Amino acid sequence: MSFVDEGETFSRIARITGPVTSDDTRRLVEEGHEGILLDHESVDAASSLRWIAEVPALRFIELRGRIVTPSLAALEQTSVRSLIVRTNHARPVPTADLRWATHIHSESSDFAADGWVGLPRLENLVLGRVGGEVITAGDGCSALTHLKLQGKRQTAALRWETPPKKLDSMLLLALRCRDVAALSGCRALRSLHIENPALLVGGDVVDVSPLADLPVLDSVGIAENLPMEGVPSLLGSEAPFGWLPVAKGHHDGDPADPRLREYVFRTTS
Repeated sequence: MSFVDEGETFSRIARITGPVTSDDTRRLVEEGHEGILLDHESVDAASSLRWIAEVPALRFIELRGRIVTPSLAALEQTSVRSLIVRTNHARPVPTADLRWATHIHSESSDFAADGWVGLPRLENLVLGRVGGEVITAGDGCSALTHLKLQGKRQTAALRWETPPKKLDSMLLLALRCRDVAALSGCRALRSLHIENPALLVGGDVVDVSPLADLPVLDSVGIAENLPMEGVPSLLGSEAPFGWLPVAKGHHDGDPADPRLREYVFRTTS
């Protein structure tokens, strides 16, 4: 026996425990397994995943623990389209090996060795442990609609050479943005929220005027970002958001504007 049924509530997950035989693949097909779980105890870098093509019901793969990740390029020829990396200790893989994926949830932003860019099928991307002062995740991902990034309480700038034009929602946690100009190319963006533990004062000021170019922006929460300028431009746009939250005393808008909501936040220096 090369796998154990994990018995998940909403899907059947097979934990691979050794080389997969033809009898194993037959059982996976007959029992309707939808996902497979790989961990550091069950595979090594030389393990082949080509057998997955023989199980058309499989939809996702999950990695756990200190896994020496096998080649994921073989999944291009399978029905698997979702990847869950529930560990920050997995061996990174070349980004090109993930071009098959439409949904990725990775606890480590370092898992894609060349960055989360140029993935043409990717629709949903959730990343943890995002570091550095430049964010490129999503660049060149033409199908991307949802992006969620959790940082390390740092201030970073968005840098996209080819913005994801289909992006519908974006959520940044424990991150601040010093530059959101790249978002002006995401004209399908409806929801933008940037949340971090406290305002940073006495440092960079973010210009939010590029967001005025987003014609369908209807939910925006960026008050906890850096002190803002360009607020009058955003408030004067035709974007359908009901109101704009701002940090009291840390913006250049008119407090009397009916679309403005001022809040008092804890600040740091």
